[in-house]
Amino acid sequence: MKYAMCPNCGKRLCKGESGTKVELECPKCGKFAYVIIENDNLHISDKPLQPQKDKLVRANA
Repeated sequence: MKYAMCPNCGKRLCKGESGTKVELECPKCGKFAYVIIENDNLHISDKPLQPQKDKLVRANA
């Protein structure tokens, strides 16, 4: 279990396990935080999460 803190004011926002992807508004300062928790990593950003788009590969005919 890992804890995510607001990158602006330091308030604890949430806790989660590997695979967690959330967008949160800090109740203290009102800034948005975008959190991704992986096995050994915790990413916190002020940039919105973007869904990964499937890449189409064109085959030569």
